[in-house]
Amino acid sequence: MVNGRFKDITGQRFGRLLVKHCVGSDKKHQALWVCSCDCGNAFIACGFRLRSGIVKSCGCLRREVSAARARITSRTHGHALKDNHTPEYDVWASMIYRCTNPNHPAWKYYGGRGISVCERWRHSFENFLSDMGFRPTDKHSIDRFPNNDGNYERSNCRWATMKEQAANRRPRSNPQNTLANLGLY
Repeated sequence: MVNGRFKDITGQRFGRLLVKHCVGSDKKHQALWVCSCDCGNAFIACGFRLRSGIVKSCGCLRREVSAARARITSRTHGHALKDNHTPEYDVWASMIYRCTNPNHPAWKYYGGRGISVCERWRHSFENFLSDMGFRPTDKHSIDRFPNNDGNYERSNCRWATMKEQAANRRPRSNPQNTLANLGLY
């Protein structure tokens, strides 16, 4: 009892909150307790709400859970803030576009060469994300490896840096560097 009226919960922990001391009661005559949250904030909570588990933090737990849920949802569906797309979604959409649209500027290097996107990925961003995972850094993009002439599919794709991709490029023919032009033929 505190002041003979309330059960003393000083020193008890409820979720992220550690009860410090009682500061009186509210209009409904329920005890109000000063608590310190694990995040460092001070917080006043009703004893009933603490004991029943309704209040577990100063609000930081709810914010963290909401942010994590938003990240999972946005990544799963490919949407980010302000109606933008996640980087992984943009990679997925670009991959499909350059392999299926003859009007794409790079069509001749992808779809025009017969490179396609596997059925599992072509119709499902979620499957693509499940197989490839998140990009390790913003410096990574999708690379067809080990077979640069192969299709976009789990067994032939990786997240790679520009340096890794440069090492995986097809040899380019340069008319000025042919054997005849170099005087070697």
